[in-house]
Amino acid sequence: MRRSLLRLQIPLKEPFVTAGGVVTARELAVIRLEDDEGRVGWGEAAPLEPYDGVSLEEVIESLREGPPPRGSAPQARAAWELAELDLQMRRRGKPLAEPGADAMPVNCTLPAGPPEEVAAAAAAGLRQGFSCFKVKVGLPDDGERVAAVREAVGSWPALRVDANGAWQPAQAMEAIAALERYDLELVEQPCPTLADLAEVSKRVSVPVAADESIASPKDVRAAAELGACAAVNVKLAASGGFGPARDALRAARAGGLQAWLSSTLDGPWGIAAALQLASSEHVSLACGLATLGLFDAEIARALPAPSAGLLAVPHGPGLGIEVSDRALAEVLVEEVG
Repeated sequence: MRRSLLRLQIPLKEPFVTAGGVVTARELAVIRLEDDEGRVGWGEAAPLEPYDGVSLEEVIESLREGPPPRGSAPQARAAWELAELDLQMRRRGKPLAEPGADAMPVNCTLPAGPPEEVAAAAAAGLRQGFSCFKVKVGLPDDGERVAAVREAVGSWPALRVDANGAWQPAQAMEAIAALERYDLELVEQPCPTLADLAEVSKRVSVPVAADESIASPKDVRAAAELGACAAVNVKLAASGGFGPARDALRAARAGGLQAWLSSTLDGPWGIAAALQLASSEHVSLACGLATLGLFDAEIARALPAPSAGLLAVPHGPGLGIEVSDRALAEVLVEEVG
C-alpha cells in the first residue's frame, strides 16, 4: 500500500464572511492510498480553525505516519476512514452506501456581507432554481441583510439563518424576535452551548437547530434530552467520518429530531461522501452541500453543479468522483508525507 499526504489551498471567488471571520481560501489535507493493483482511495481532512478550533497543522501531524492515533482530531479520523472506504468500495465496484435517491435537495448558502450584495447573490440563486436559502447572521446589520434576501427571493423559498454561536441567550431571543417576521424555517446555532440553545428554544417561536455544539451521536442524544433544538446539522468531518456521521443522523431520528448534512467549505471528496450518506439515510431537509461553486478552481467542477436546487448523488464506485491531475496540481501546496 502506497500512501501520500497532500496539502491543498483552494481560492474562493469572493471572501466568505461569517460572524466568526472571513475566509479567502480553503486549506485541506488530503490522503491518497494506492494498492498493488493501482486502485486509489481518497480522503480529505477539512478543519477550519476559526470555526472548530482545529488547525490544519494539527491534522497533518496526525496523518503523517498513517492512521491517526487515538484521540486525534475528528477531521483526521474522517480523512483516513474516507480514503480506506473509497479504496475498499472501488475494489468492489460499489458506492460507499446504497443510494436512496439520485439527487438531494440543497440550500444556497449566503455570507454575512453587505445586504445589497447578499440579496443579489440570493436573486442569482433563485434563478438557478434553489428553493432554500441560508443567510449568515450575528452581525449588526442582520435585519437589513435578512430583509433584503427575503425581498429578493419572495415569499415561497425556505429561509434559514445561521449565527454560528455568536449570541448569548438574551441576545439570541431579541435577535430572533426581530427576524421572525421574515418567515424563517429555522435559526441555526444561535448560541454556543446546548444549555444555551435549550433556554432559547423554550422562548422563541422559530425552530432552533444545533450545529457546532453537536458532533457525535452522544451529543445528539444530549440535545434531544435537553430539548435544545428541533433539528441538527451534521458535518461528516466534525463527526469523525462516514460511520460516525451516519450514527449521528440515526440518533437524531431516534430522538425525534430532524437532521441534515452540510459542509464547512469541504472539498469534493467530503461533499461526495456526504451526498451518498444523505441519500442512503433518506434525509429530507435541504442539505448545505452546494458550496463547491464558491471555489475559484477547476477542482470545484469534480461534481456537477446543482440544478433546480438538487445536487446529483455520485453512485460510485467508492466516492464516485475523479479529480484530474491538472485540477489537483492547480491547488497543491506541497506533498507532506
